[in-house]
Amino acid sequence: MKLSSECYSCILDRAKFECDMVFSTEEEKMEAMEELLDFMVAHKRGVSAQVGTARERIIKRRSGDKDPYRVFKEESNVVARALLPLARRFIDEDGLEALVRVAAFANSMEFGVKGHDFDNKTFEKVFWDTLNERLDGDLSEVESYLDRFSKIYYLTDNCGEVVFDLLVIERLIDMGKQVVIGPKSDPILNDVTAAELREMTDIEIVPTGDVVGLSLEVATRAAKALINDGDCLILAKGMGNYETISEFQEMLKGRLIYILRAKCSPVARALGVERGSLVVRAL
Repeated sequence: MKLSSECYSCILDRAKFECDMVFSTEEEKMEAMEELLDFMVAHKRGVSAQVGTARERIIKRRSGDKDPYRVFKEESNVVARALLPLARRFIDEDGLEALVRVAAFANSMEFGVKGHDFDNKTFEKVFWDTLNERLDGDLSEVESYLDRFSKIYYLTDNCGEVVFDLLVIERLIDMGKQVVIGPKSDPILNDVTAAELREMTDIEIVPTGDVVGLSLEVATRAAKALINDGDCLILAKGMGNYETISEFQEMLKGRLIYILRAKCSPVARALGVERGSLVVRAL
């Protein structure tokens, strides 16, 4: 998905959010923002997630902080674990639709997205409302894909969210599926990393890389093997994966499922939904 006019301000807003987290002086913030502006000028109309990756690398390099979101990530996992019994009960009562809903609503756990308000401290209060929101997508298509494929490469997104993803994956394994999980190789935004995930599960893990979303150019060899495996269903969580995979999704047609909350207007428009919608798409 290419940059739209709204993406520029959103990328800069998030950069300011992150600069305030990691820098102590106005000069440091200005220099980081100016370097990002120079990059954006040189990469006009590119893929939004790729510009987001450049932003993260600039701020991490300049600050020396390899994981600026680590505190938020730890808090999100604590919040999610407290809600896990309720999510488990919801899935037990409502089957496949509940499974997809849990995977979709968990994608709400995102910081610094313009127009999307999320707070670890208040998420529990809106938990049930979020679970019961309208889900935009054809669940019969999802069910058909799950019937056809026994192997799934599950591309994760955020910490906190991944606690619920592991519950979903547990149920997919109970259905007889072989699931391989694709987290990030190293910290990027508040996405879960392979190292963090290995402390949470013994399910097979094949990291995708250290970029926002998925890049075929930087994906690990093992990740590429799964992506190119015609017998493997790709289940991609979150906007970053959508923004990047949509650039090459034709090669995955017939074995790709997106699950996300459309937290920004450009992604919502691309999917044909209202901003904020819970979305599942089988392509």
